[in-house]
Amino acid sequence: MSTSAFAPNASTWTTTSPDTKHNWHTSIDLSSRRTILLQILMLLKAKYGKVDAKISYIGRRAELALYSQAFSAWEYRNPQTLSRRLHSLVVKLHLNNLAATEDAAFAVEQARTDVAMIRKRKCSAMDDVPVGGKRARYESVVTATSPLFFDGNGDLLHHVCSFLTAPDTLQCAATCSQAASQLPTFVTSIKVTTLSLLKLSSLARASFFQRFPNLESFSLTGRIQARQFNFQDEKMLVSRNVLVRSMLGALSNARLPKLTAFSLNFCYSEGLKDHVTSQVANVLAGPSSNFPRLRTLSLAGNCISDDGVLDLYDAIALPRDTIAGESRLALLDLSQNFIGERGHVQMQELVTQFASRGSALMVNVQNNLLTDADSIPLGSFA
Repeated sequence: MSTSAFAPNASTWTTTSPDTKHNWHTSIDLSSRRTILLQILMLLKAKYGKVDAKISYIGRRAELALYSQAFSAWEYRNPQTLSRRLHSLVVKLHLNNLAATEDAAFAVEQARTDVAMIRKRKCSAMDDVPVGGKRARYESVVTATSPLFFDGNGDLLHHVCSFLTAPDTLQCAATCSQAASQLPTFVTSIKVTTLSLLKLSSLARASFFQRFPNLESFSLTGRIQARQFNFQDEKMLVSRNVLVRSMLGALSNARLPKLTAFSLNFCYSEGLKDHVTSQVANVLAGPSSNFPRLRTLSLAGNCISDDGVLDLYDAIALPRDTIAGESRLALLDLSQNFIGERGHVQMQELVTQFASRGSALMVNVQNNLLTDADSIPLGSFA
């Protein structure tokens, strides 16, 4: 989406600072808040068929939350976005209830990885010690045959692998130790689903990116949006978040100088604190990132809110050293999330910063809390 997609009047976005978020509270009286509460109760009645004491209590708490979160009086009173804002609040509250379970599962994942690494180092040390001064017969067979196919034929192997997909190349890499050490270096693009990565061991995920030093494009995709918020499958919601957090941890320890595109679409779900998006920002977009050529970052369908957008803004806009240079990011896809007015304002400011130094940045914010038809009137940030 071009920069004009943020709002019909671009000057509206650039003349306002997000620091004024709560200044508008003084302009809202009790009658205005009662009107919003009535609209919320009507939505709840349409869903549950009645308004009893419990529904009324939920409505009042929801109104208070929306009042606290809204960036401006315009956003707070906008009837066109009220239903979506209420839906996002319910979703993120439910996901926030799983935060403790997620942290515990992530700690278990890290412990398993540490134990597996210790065992692997012990096994490697034992393999280096000769037994009785003799080698196993099967090792001599591999040593004798592998060089015939893989030693000295790097250019030919690279040409052949250029016609293969990543799964086919990795299947060939499983044939022998020489293939396992050479063929993954020819993989430049990987597209994988969360279900496939969940089948790997924690140790395999921890060293995943280190196997592909020439990786240029990586895409991790979860379920389609219609099945994204399956509240009954809380175990899967937690597992996917743990998976993404562990993969980002592995990515932070890998050096991929050729990486230009990275996608995490519909593969994690943020609660009230956008902690996974904050990790994405630090690992992929921050000044200390190991990916200087990154131009495309896609984070569609992950329940990202304005707080996550602020983390991304802080990471991308931070000054960098002269060696790394300015961020080369050209496309940031934040579509199908829960981004409101504050996030839109922050992204427009980021676009303006890129334009001021002669760089073009496109930010896709389609299908968030604001619709394409929504226009931000002048003075709405006051």
